[in-house]
Amino acid sequence: MAIVSRRIAKPFPGKSDMVLSRVTRFRDLVIKAGAKARAAKFIGGSLNGSIQLTTIYENMTEATKSFESYSKDPEMISLMKEREDNPAATLIGPEIYTGVYGSPSPDHNVLLLREYDIERKSMPKAIELLSKVDEIVQKEDSKMLALRPIIADKMDSLFVVYYYSSIASMGEIIDRVGMSEEFQKLVNEASEYGTLTASNVLINI
Repeated sequence: MAIVSRRIAKPFPGKSDMVLSRVTRFRDLVIKAGAKARAAKFIGGSLNGSIQLTTIYENMTEATKSFESYSKDPEMISLMKEREDNPAATLIGPEIYTGVYGSPSPDHNVLLLREYDIERKSMPKAIELLSKVDEIVQKEDSKMLALRPIIADKMDSLFVVYYYSSIASMGEIIDRVGMSEEFQKLVNEASEYGTLTASNVLINI
């Protein structure tokens, strides 16, 4: 399963453009070091306006080697000094997650990120339920990924990411599929294993 590292930058008022520039520079340097990386902007939910950077690896060994590589890049060192000398955002992470179901989709630009509080003992049942959800999702222009934390502030959590091609496509699929009796039955079953605590929408940039 994939290893996903994420950083979130919450821009200070008037600093959004600066933060976006720094995040895209960071992303390009990570890609230069051989990793897969994407930047996205939160456009809905409690993190609205924040910028997320994710990097994806095959395993932890690859992730840590990549981190060592790009951390030594003179351009990255310069960028980190620039950030320290002139802060423009509150930073969260890097947090590290491991995939427990599905895989990241490079072909979809909109993400619906749903976070659940869930005890570790309930994780196997929750993952089993995801396979039922995926049977529905696979019929649509959508993909699904589920992640649990390895290094994060909240360890008893499960992130479920739904991928869509566009905002309009997300809305149409939610109306037609997400609100269907079949899907809502699975949502109710999920409440037996965990509690939905946050839902955010992002668009890749």
